[in-house]
Amino acid sequence: MPRIGRSHSGSPLAFRRRGLEKCSLHELGRPRARVGNPNTGIPEVVVQPLYDIYFVAPGTALPKLTLFTVQQGQQYNSGGVAAFNKGPGHTNIVQPGMLESSYTFIVRALSVYVQALQGQAHPNLHPEDLNNFLSSFSRFEINHKSYFDGILGWLPAAGGPTVSGFGTLTAPASMWVAGNGTPQSGNMYKIPGGQTILPQENFDFIIDPTGNAGGNPSTLAAAGNPAGVPGAGLSAWARLDGTLTRVAS
Repeated sequence: MPRIGRSHSGSPLAFRRRGLEKCSLHELGRPRARVGNPNTGIPEVVVQPLYDIYFVAPGTALPKLTLFTVQQGQQYNSGGVAAFNKGPGHTNIVQPGMLESSYTFIVRALSVYVQALQGQAHPNLHPEDLNNFLSSFSRFEINHKSYFDGILGWLPAAGGPTVSGFGTLTAPASMWVAGNGTPQSGNMYKIPGGQTILPQENFDFIIDPTGNAGGNPSTLAAAGNPAGVPGAGLSAWARLDGTLTRVAS
């Protein structure tokens, strides 16, 4: 590469400070010349859902909540649950309401998994709490444009436990498993062709029980529903299933 000597436009030191010593003479002044690349990684595509939580304590009104706005490491403080910092078991977003820089996501399906409040000794969701939750309105948005409007009952879980048998129970104990849909991985609400979330685009998933007829319902109290059938609150994970394009290091 020819050396760039002293000229009317500056000293050799000035050229080095500007990074111009990286360019050959025939590249100077041409649009294709590049002085460094801020993104040197190779894009890779992985199957990886985006997910976030909706938790409610026993005996608490179901609140309206906008998911994907509180990232990992920040506090979840909604639905009467004792506040805690969200971790990877609760959400995998690391900045509020958008993807990481240069990441792109294609949403191919929606699903909602439910159980009783996470960490309870008896984490079976009461069927009455399940029904009230699944009849609530939800909306999936990208840049404030809706791509799904409907009740949560139309978004099957596509996973979760199933019970084929259990042992003898002493009265008045009881046992059940309540869920929304057959626990099969393909049992989701499909979005034909997918919907793309570009870098720096805002997205969210709104759960709004406040518009239910008669007002927003409450989860059952911990006891007396009837005796032996406890209420244990509610946990829900909303999942945007699809493919993530990210930069490989």
